[in-house]
Amino acid sequence: MIKYLLSFILLVFLVSACSQPEKPKEDNFKYVTEQFADLKIQRYQVPGFESLTPKQKELIYYLYEAALSGRDIIYDQNYKHNLFVRRTLENILESYSGEKTGADWDNFIVYVKRVWFSNGIHHHYGNEKFEPGFSYEYFENLVKNSNQQNFPLDSGESVDNLLSKLKPIMFDPNVDRLRINLDPNSDLIKTSAMNYYENVTQKEVETFYNKMADPKDETPISYGLNSKLVKENGKLN
Repeated sequence: MIKYLLSFILLVFLVSACSQPEKPKEDNFKYVTEQFADLKIQRYQVPGFESLTPKQKELIYYLYEAALSGRDIIYDQNYKHNLFVRRTLENILESYSGEKTGADWDNFIVYVKRVWFSNGIHHHYGNEKFEPGFSYEYFENLVKNSNQQNFPLDSGESVDNLLSKLKPIMFDPNVDRLRINLDPNSDLIKTSAMNYYENVTQKEVETFYNKMADPKDETPISYGLNSKLVKENGKLN
């Protein structure tokens, strides 16, 4: 009897030991790199990258370069002044010679990161324009104490002209306040800051593209994709 009892206890022990789940391997990879405003920046592991052939790695490099080029296109489509703003901000980051501490500087860095993340000065989901957490006077100081040669200036344009252009774009909450306005009671084209249309109304846009569409076409193309509709001298093109 004791022999059978010991055998049973041993069997239970073995079954219990075999059914214990394996402890997960400790993962020390840092997924969240930083957090600011309403955003968290995450990283991802790319297992197997080192085993790729040189040709495969070269392809990934060129895909990365293509993505960077596409990034500028997205900036421009989101808002016609986005690239102008971004290049100004990046020149300040690279060349500002003043004090880089304090609440104003910290808020400036957060503003730059939000512009980078959202591909422009409007929120990527909410569509509203970002409010800088610093004053125009502080921004003016940043600009005037940075490398003047690397700002996106037109021929013969001064830094003061650049500042006068940027002031309403960045600091006036009523100028181009929404990237995309979703209010059905508004003219969605005139009240949206996206850069697909210039000097046109919603009705003009709808009429223009409706004339192109063939109601009998069962597989219609997407008219207006990656294009800009502009009215000049009363003519749409």
